[in-house]
Amino acid sequence: MFTGVRAYLDDHSAGYSDNEEFSNHVNTFKSILHNIEATENERSKATTGKVRNKAEMRKTATNYGLAVAGAIYSYAKKKGDIQLMESVNLKISDFIKFRDAGLVIELTSIRDTAARFPEDLAKYGITADKFAEFEAKIAQYTDALGAKNTGTATKSGARKTMQTMFKEADSILDSIDRLMNEFRIVDPDFYAGYKSARVIKDLGFRHTGGFARNGNTSGEGSAAGNESQNSGFSQGSQVIETSPGQGSEL
Repeated sequence: MFTGVRAYLDDHSAGYSDNEEFSNHVNTFKSILHNIEATENERSKATTGKVRNKAEMRKTATNYGLAVAGAIYSYAKKKGDIQLMESVNLKISDFIKFRDAGLVIELTSIRDTAARFPEDLAKYGITADKFAEFEAKIAQYTDALGAKNTGTATKSGARKTMQTMFKEADSILDSIDRLMNEFRIVDPDFYAGYKSARVIKDLGFRHTGGFARNGNTSGEGSAAGNESQNSGFSQGSQVIETSPGQGSEL
């Protein structure tokens, strides 16, 4: 509904251009909507890239871990060191089963074990440079885990910010509703069009900043969400698509 009202007011600005306070209210309303849209973009992007990066770092670190573990295993088998062989007897399926924290522990154990046999493992392809790369991949994967958690916190903070902005939008729209009463007299057609824009319902944002998947998004409980007893307007919702299958209740 919010974006529907914004579009209607933009298309009919000539009808209120000489009303300074009404124009100020409309500009404030549009500014709040712009901020909501910007925050929703931030919220949706907060974890997406970080999750993808974590998955890539996990895959790379796992491949390095398998290579180093395989070299240690081959070295231990040739030496007849059964205990050492068993300590690195790992397959890709074993790595897949590990949770993130468990995988970091296992990779670190492989690294520490490899550090005991640098010259011997070099003969199996794990040179000093390869070992240094392995250490770097473990560090990058660990950093990616921290970045994902930060992204989740950013997303939560953005949701709380959006809740506040929706309340502000409700409040300013409630004031616009009351100022519209003048146009009942001076411009009935403009008033009627505005009233129609105020009751449009569609998919979109809930006022909590979450996603709605049905048309029941009337904003119940908000300041201007229910039908105003004084202005005669009711609140609906208008969709802003941010990603496939998701919308934002404006």
